[in-house]
Amino acid sequence: MLRVKLSPTFSSLILLINLNFKTSINIGKINNQHFVQIPFHALRQQLAYLCKRYGINYIEQEESYTSLTSALDLDNLPEYNADNPQTYEFSGKRIKRGLYRTKNKKLVNSDINVSANIGRKSKANLSEKREVLEGILDAPRRYFIV
Repeated sequence: MLRVKLSPTFSSLILLINLNFKTSINIGKINNQHFVQIPFHALRQQLAYLCKRYGINYIEQEESYTSLTSALDLDNLPEYNADNPQTYEFSGKRIKRGLYRTKNKKLVNSDINVSANIGRKSKANLSEKREVLEGILDAPRRYFIV
């Protein structure tokens, strides 16, 4: 059972989609068996239903390159194409787990950088203005799921 305390500013839920994330997984024999059996499709359907019920905009978004691009530098967010793989250069760099360095050497939390990029890539109308993205990266909102 998932209970979420809704606030008036919580209007969209963006769920990352990676269609082939379970194929060729290698996290150990036992972990593979447990992970592959998780019913992610049923979870997605339940989240979509709950969002519709409570008037929340539900968006499924493909996630490629969101951890490599810099939200502050407004890097281009390409879509991954397995039939035509390409190499891209990005202005910033993830320097270690949890830390991302932008082109101007500003350090930001890498998870928040990814979240801002997902908002930019989705149809959630997250602003492309640097000032708005700086506010998101400097003072992210925290939601508690009970």
